[in-house]
Order: sequence, then structure tokens, then C-alpha cells
Amino acid sequence: MNIFHTLTRALAALLVSAPAAFAGPVAAPLDVPTLAQPVAANCNAIAQQMAAQYGGKARGSLQNRGGQQVCVVVIVVQGKNGQRGERIEVVVPAN
Repeated sequence: MNIFHTLTRALAALLVSAPAAFAGPVAAPLDVPTLAQPVAANCNAIAQQMAAQYGGKARGSLQNRGGQQVCVVVIVVQGKNGQRGERIEVVVPAN
């Protein structure tokens, strides 16, 4: 059970047990912007594709650079035969 369910149950119990004189309207939760999630998910998808391309592990993050949203992908490729690994950073437009 996550914290949202715990808080929801606690609020419901409080509202049910409160006298009618104290019960008031319950505010609806704020809407979360729907555009934020697909772009961030797209950055992770781009990172995974690049990881497969370079043969390493990658992580993507959405950033604002120069007023433009970009995906910053960091790829870590293991070194071979005891050599040092390589860190590659690639900036890709988010759109």
C-alpha cells in the first residue's frame, strides 16, 4: 500500500466520523500536466536505444538548455581488458 492510499483512507475516515456541522466540501486533486510524463519517458527510451547502440548502460534526463527542452543522455561503456571505462554524454532535442 502506498502513501496515497494511506492518506486517502485516513481522510475518508476523518470525514465519515466528523459531525455534519463540521463537514465541508472536499477539494478535488490538482490536475498533473500530461505533457511532462511522455517527454521524460521518451528521454529514457532514447537513452535505452543509445545504450544498445554503444553497448553500455545509459540514463536520460530532461533538461532546459538555452530555452529549449533537450534530453541529456549519459552512457557508460565498460572498458575491455582492464582498460578504463568511457563516459559518453549526448544531447538530443526533446521534440
